[in-house]
Amino acid sequence: MLSGLFSVLRNKQFLSLLGNVVSAFFNVLSFAILVRLLSLTDFGIWVIFTTTYNIMDQVRTGLLQSGLIKFYSGADAQTARTVAGAAWHVALLLTAGYVVLSLAATFTVAPYLDPSWRFFIPWLGILTLFSLPMNFATWVLQAENRFHQIVYIRIAQNGSFLVLVGVLWLADKITLPFVLYAYAASMILSGIYCLARKWTGIRQLAFRTKQQAKELYVYGRLIIGSIISSSLINYTNQMVILTMLGSAKVALFSIPQKFMEVIEILLRSFVATAQPTISAAANRNDSRAVAVAFCRYTGTVTILIIPCIIGMLLFTEPLIVLLADREYLEARHVVRITLLTAILWPIDRFNGVTLDMMNLPKVNFYKNMLKLVLNAFFAVVLTWLFPNIISVAIAGFLHIIFAVGYGYYIMKKHTEVNFADIWRYGWSEFRQLTKKVLKISQ
Repeated sequence: MLSGLFSVLRNKQFLSLLGNVVSAFFNVLSFAILVRLLSLTDFGIWVIFTTTYNIMDQVRTGLLQSGLIKFYSGADAQTARTVAGAAWHVALLLTAGYVVLSLAATFTVAPYLDPSWRFFIPWLGILTLFSLPMNFATWVLQAENRFHQIVYIRIAQNGSFLVLVGVLWLADKITLPFVLYAYAASMILSGIYCLARKWTGIRQLAFRTKQQAKELYVYGRLIIGSIISSSLINYTNQMVILTMLGSAKVALFSIPQKFMEVIEILLRSFVATAQPTISAAANRNDSRAVAVAFCRYTGTVTILIIPCIIGMLLFTEPLIVLLADREYLEARHVVRITLLTAILWPIDRFNGVTLDMMNLPKVNFYKNMLKLVLNAFFAVVLTWLFPNIISVAIAGFLHIIFAVGYGYYIMKKHTEVNFADIWRYGWSEFRQLTKKVLKISQ
């Protein structure tokens, strides 16, 4: 029993899952605290600000993470140093660009905005600088399959932010500026921790080459679309709601996103372990192995999330009250629509990962841009016809239907994949996971 337990604890999928569980736990806890301590309007502004920062961060992640994993994993020591150094070079250039742009916006655009945004805008670039060591460390550790150390980074960043928010509450200083200072401080602390543990690989900057940096950029620029598409879609939804319904409705619309953390935990965890597996098969030009890996991961995650979705559908209202407050119950129908839509998330997400690993990032980029355009169109038109946040949730359902159909069509052209295999391989993998858990419990 103990040997089986230790085997599971060392399993990369379990460690990836644990890292995301830890991150989600602290995120949901801090969300539940802030949603009660900030006004509905202030919390809506905080949601929009953090979403804006996350999009900037995910552009950087999209440009570099997949390329770093692809060219770093399994490479010899010299190549790995060159790849890491080139990635640091591109990351620093992009981050410097963010800092300059945010400072420029402070003096050009900010004077025409409300006071909250005049304060927040310069911090967008600063936060990307503070978060760079922490984020780069997670990319390197993922490429090296050292997922247990990623767990420590999640705890350092999310845990310190939660502690700092608690200190602010005790000092009666819960305001938007002080919450931002706590957010920035948690990134600084995590970055120092990663640098001290020598996980960032920043010393490899000396081994960078112009050719490798260009290769990472060329590979990553199209993957940006798949990495940030969901965030851009969420951001578009928030902008539509802010413009047409007001910031208080943005706060309400943030509730289903926290419900989706449960689904995202499983998706992010399996995607992190799927990327090297699918990439290795694609590099061997083994289309059958690519199809099997796609079906196995997609089917397993779909089977795992269905009970979670059913449970959250049954207890939507109590969970909203537990997460936020009774004034947020207006979001219950949006939560239910989003939960039903999430059943299709695994096939869309793993389709994107598979296309990227098969060196078809351009196809995936076009698919995600079409998703974004369709979502924006449906969100604007439906909200104009029916001024309610439910309209935006329905727009999300419509665009995911298109994404699944189009993605499946593309996969059929390049691999021997079908919906029946998704269920068959997914169920087989699920049964193996269940047997391992039962064996440990005995």
